[in-house]
Amino acid sequence: MAKRVLVVAGREGVAPAFQVQIELWGKVLDFTLAASGNEALWEVRGSPYDLVLAPWQLPEMTGIELAEIIRELSPATRVVLVGVKVTPALRNRARSLGIYALLPEASPQEVAALIGRALEVPLPRPPRAKPEPEPTPPPAQVVTRPAEAPPAAQPAPPPPTVKLNRKQQDGVRRALRDLVVSVGPQVALLADMAGHVLVLEGTTGDLDMEALSDHAAAGLAGSDDLAALLNDQVQLGLFLLVGDKYDTYAFTITAETLLLFVFDKSVGEVKLGSVWLYTRRVVDDLREILS
Repeated sequence: MAKRVLVVAGREGVAPAFQVQIELWGKVLDFTLAASGNEALWEVRGSPYDLVLAPWQLPEMTGIELAEIIRELSPATRVVLVGVKVTPALRNRARSLGIYALLPEASPQEVAALIGRALEVPLPRPPRAKPEPEPTPPPAQVVTRPAEAPPAAQPAPPPPTVKLNRKQQDGVRRALRDLVVSVGPQVALLADMAGHVLVLEGTTGDLDMEALSDHAAAGLAGSDDLAALLNDQVQLGLFLLVGDKYDTYAFTITAETLLLFVFDKSVGEVKLGSVWLYTRRVVDDLREILS
């Protein structure tokens, strides 16, 4: 039997991020729309739901008031509130009420990832777009300039050690987009072992992804040495950092590339098991794309 999800409309109707979920999960989950908070409570009272998606601002009540009543009516129902200005006090109150997650912004990717984790169901794979044909490069032009004194030598950063063609870039981008939607990191990227970002999906915010990639590559560099001590071969190196604000994961893809993604813990907690499950599939896809 399909798990049941109740979507609550706010003051401006059903949020676009919620509408996307109905289209994405329509063949997997049983969706019901409630026009208001009061109608949502009637629905929950009549037949409990597995998950309720609601905006923070409702005409009759706040989202947290709605969640508090839902807990009384159906303790097993998980509630996700979006459009929330999250503060430490609000986060503590939400935790005491058993609210599953608070989202500052209702991005479709974050909502989709939360649905998958809350209901413990794999995200449906979106259809893969056909790769666009590579554009024909313009003919080379020769420009003759008068001789000039050579400029003083300036130190330049080393060039990327890996170059992807157009087909590989498209394939990597699809795989990273699938990872962002399935697992819910703030940002995911493919980089070379020198720390150069090759393809990136998600929102970087204030994060310096070049610096993070460089440090992640350094963290993965010891995998071969450790395997040699064990008289073994590395199949998949893992670098993990659990922080107060962020969780950071890095995986070896090939000898020259790594996968890096970062979770913003203010958006929601993530379990290592679900990360491992989805990431192994993405790692295999990336290795096939880069081969």
